[in-house]
Amino acid sequence: MEGFFAKTFRSGLQPVELAKRVLREMDSGKTVGVREVWAPNHFEITLSPIDRERFEQVELSLIAELKQVVRDGAAERGWGLAGPPEVEFSTDDKLGKGEFRVTSSLVEGEPEPPRAQIGIARPAATRAFLAFEDANGRKEFPIEKDTVTIGRLPASDITVSDPGASRSHAEVRAVDGGYELVDLGSTNGTTVNGHRIREHPLEDGDRITIGRTVIDFRTA
Repeated sequence: MEGFFAKTFRSGLQPVELAKRVLREMDSGKTVGVREVWAPNHFEITLSPIDRERFEQVELSLIAELKQVVRDGAAERGWGLAGPPEVEFSTDDKLGKGEFRVTSSLVEGEPEPPRAQIGIARPAATRAFLAFEDANGRKEFPIEKDTVTIGRLPASDITVSDPGASRSHAEVRAVDGGYELVDLGSTNGTTVNGHRIREHPLEDGDRITIGRTVIDFRTA
């Protein structure tokens, strides 16, 4: 949880503190079932009024990040989840700046499909790729996975050497027979065809701008 969050919250309560508490709640609240260990999947995070106000503008992005923390934490530890991760925020006027509570519970629901299966319903004939030019010329990247990461990190599926790009900037995800672009709370934002987006369904010919890098989305 870096990049945008680290720059936005340089003092006071940090999102990484929430992530660590969520993982502790998963550990302390896990239940041993017949065949596996079940960890809590629903979390209510209660903040002070001042911290809730500070987080308000990025609350949806923060919720998405914390849900991924739950998924990754369960997968790394071999725990099961009774349903999809759920994270919600509330406010308690009695809490002071920097104080917060996390309450966890197991809430049954439809299990999420494994990431490798997300988007499996898209037609087999549908092909898509991303392309952009840098100092080394034009590069094309076929989208061969259900989640393709874009950012400055060398571990990204598509590494963009652009100072305006965050380390983990955005993802292209296969959904509902097509693809969508999701900004991962980047510092400078992501635009499609000149419009700033948080989530955006992609169509052939869309132009994605990250920093000064323009990436073409094409299907065949």
